[in-house]
Amino acid sequence: MKKFLSGKVILRYLYDQLTGNFLGFLIGMSATSLVSKFFETRSLKNLWGLTAKRTVVDKATFSNLEWILSIVIGFIVFEIFTKVIKEKIDKNFPKYKIKVMRWMITNNIPEKTSALGIKLNQQRIALFAAVHQAVARAKSK
Repeated sequence: MKKFLSGKVILRYLYDQLTGNFLGFLIGMSATSLVSKFFETRSLKNLWGLTAKRTVVDKATFSNLEWILSIVIGFIVFEIFTKVIKEKIDKNFPKYKIKVMRWMITNNIPEKTSALGIKLNQQRIALFAAVHQAVARAKSK
């Protein structure tokens, strides 16, 4: 059976990647700061470890700890999100989608966004015309 790439399929793929992999990656990368809360390396600012307030490790161990911690925490977050949170979002999304749509209709959001889009388009055209006139004047000099 041949699958066709449609907008819906592409958006679903991007949603899956964003919610699982990318979120796990971001949180894993931010977890590297946990290592610096408990360990530090020898440097000039702590007189090569003499005035250190935390455990002093060499730079290779410090970078390995950061790397391992980011992978482990990123994987844990990825698994939690894909198994628990994403399941709940997929189950409850239709209910909340209907509520949001009703709220948008009662508050005339589609008309407001349409008017805002028209206004922004007019401003964009005015800016383009002003830049075009300035370039034309600069060329004529």
